[in-house]
Amino acid sequence: MAEHGSPGRVSFGLGDALRLGYDYIKKRRDRALINISSIALGIAFLSTLLFTDSFYRAFIAAGGAHLSIESYQYWLMFVALIVSVVGITNAVLIAVYERYREIGTLKCIGAMDRHILLLFLVESLIQGGIGGILGFFLGIIGALISTGGTTGFDIILKVPATEILILFLGSTFLSIFLSVIATIYPARHAAKLNPVEALRYEL
Repeated sequence: MAEHGSPGRVSFGLGDALRLGYDYIKKRRDRALINISSIALGIAFLSTLLFTDSFYRAFIAAGGAHLSIESYQYWLMFVALIVSVVGITNAVLIAVYERYREIGTLKCIGAMDRHILLLFLVESLIQGGIGGILGFFLGIIGALISTGGTTGFDIILKVPATEILILFLGSTFLSIFLSVIATIYPARHAAKLNPVEALRYEL
């Protein structure tokens, strides 16, 4: 953060948030890995079902037997995504408590509530993006393993590239969206902290 304008005010843009967020993720890899893994598993389940459906449709179009996904599997996918969101929220809440002093220091040097909020949301965006990409490719592998014996492992070559691209973009966007949504409550809690009380806090 750099001084800007009147005394006691600071400028804190998206670039600053990205730099600090990336530094925190590197510094606390274990905590970040929990969030990334949580969202990646939910997205992997989703991608597996979506790709399985795509493989079945490509198989039927090629003259194969009629295959379809059971409806209960989509309910399981929904539950998996909810669990991912809850897991991320809990992990970020713990991270907020661990960073009380850091948040207090930032506020003492001029950071405003919106700066703290932006910092946490950017961190969640980075982790959500990584988790979404990882989950997408895990989903492809899962779908191939579960359907390959019936449709053949080359079935992915029969799925249009545009459909794969749409699934990739959709999965990544959903991952980022869920990660940000899960972070809003803990981030607002962090943003509202009293800097003096935060500096006094001990784990």
